[in-house]
Amino acid sequence: MSRLRFACTIKNGKMSLLNRAEFDNAVAKLQGEYYIELKETGVRSAQQNNYYWKIIGILGEELGYTEQEMHATVKNHFNIDSTKTLSTKEFAKFIERLIRWSAVDLNIVIPDPKNI
Repeated sequence: MSRLRFACTIKNGKMSLLNRAEFDNAVAKLQGEYYIELKETGVRSAQQNNYYWKIIGILGEELGYTEQEMHATVKNHFNIDSTKTLSTKEFAKFIERLIRWSAVDLNIVIPDPKNI
């Protein structure tokens, strides 16, 4: 079975899931023994997020997809459930892979962030 990840926040010793319904739905389908692991996310920076969406816009325009369709296509291609919970390091590696895939497989060159 694949690993399940759910974003949460902890404040004053209390945990809140960002999408409780998604968590409840996933857990309702499970049986057996599991353990919960908490990992500090160090969530992606605003600059990374802006660059990612510019890349998505470029790819979508070139391939005829809306931004949401392109975002879903990219997540599916790279087998990522959500980009929201990636750490800054994970997101940087993801963007590098996306740029390489765009150039090699799609023949679309993504400009450096300072050139967009």
